[in-house]
Amino acid sequence: MKTKKVLLVFSHPDDESFGPGGTIALWAKQGYEIHLISATKGENGNNHTKKETAKIRSRELTKAAKILGIKKVTFLRFTDGCICNRELQPLMKIIKRKIQSFKPDILLTFNLNGVSGHIDHMSVASAVTKVFDDTKIAEKLYYFTESRALSDKMKHYFIYFPEGKCREEVDEVVNIEEVYEQKVAAMHAHVSQTNDVRQILKLQKNLPKEEFFMVRTLAF
Repeated sequence: MKTKKVLLVFSHPDDESFGPGGTIALWAKQGYEIHLISATKGENGNNHTKKETAKIRSRELTKAAKILGIKKVTFLRFTDGCICNRELQPLMKIIKRKIQSFKPDILLTFNLNGVSGHIDHMSVASAVTKVFDDTKIAEKLYYFTESRALSDKMKHYFIYFPEGKCREEVDEVVNIEEVYEQKVAAMHAHVSQTNDVRQILKLQKNLPKEEFFMVRTLAF
């Protein structure tokens, strides 16, 4: 049986763990070969790493990737917080080359609304969507989508936090109970983001151990 391949494309170290980390761990457990592209090293993230931010956060992502079962991580040189229209063409070229060489069955990124409203997330999701349509290699494109239950708790977030989805509004709901502790361990690997980890886990404490996705299927 052919090994399924998955290409994850995110903006920053921690996106993979804070978002669909459970689903990633489940896929790895099922034998999928998973590669990750991180467009930045998160050098402008809110943390206490001072001038060593890029080095520290890239090292943290490498550790988290091992915990989740991600086989290969590639860091690009885009600037954290600055992925805008002029960056999309070069970003799409890199993603396209990776897809053509790796030939993934599945692409996974954040929802087109960026999940948390972060402009980098939206830009990367837009680039991945365009390349998915153009290359016609991956069979499915998964958009990680936050739940309405969690987004309702984010009224005082520092920027606009888009409204999440209810179960009946999404295409796929993944139960991550069996790998939840693995996801939490990957989140904690991002030590420089400990404050965010604590906040997220507190908000998720009484919510179902599930991850939501909108899914696009390849159309010829």
